[in-house]
Amino acid sequence: MNEFESNLNELLVKIFNFISRYEEKSLKAISKTPVTVTEAHILEIIACGGATVSEIAAALSVAVPTATVAVKKLENKCFVTKTASTLDARRFIIELTPEGARINRAHSLFHRKMIRYVSAGLSDSEKEALISAVKKLRDFFREKVEV
Repeated sequence: MNEFESNLNELLVKIFNFISRYEEKSLKAISKTPVTVTEAHILEIIACGGATVSEIAAALSVAVPTATVAVKKLENKCFVTKTASTLDARRFIIELTPEGARINRAHSLFHRKMIRYVSAGLSDSEKEALISAVKKLRDFFREKVEV
């Protein structure tokens, strides 16, 4: 690796680790019941208006049985409820409880604060460059996981 690649690699690895640790730390502070980062992201998916287990699995790119286990854990923690669909009794709609909604709002605030801090003081051209670079990262990883 040349110097630029080495520096970029170090930054990306450290940023990923710092974001993960900070997100975990913030989740510990918002609930008496432990919430994992994955669980917070599932709550985020459900918050968009309810979801089925299949929709959650697709959004997370995991198998339906994996999503089923995750939803059951969230249900046991009283963060979500399952209601039989009025259109198809074999399907269940997963919705947030008031506590699940509170955790989702707090988690959303974490993301808003992070983005506002990162973008504060950037010029419009710097924001465009940052978005362009992050899109390249996204596209690289999307290609690697969606084979």
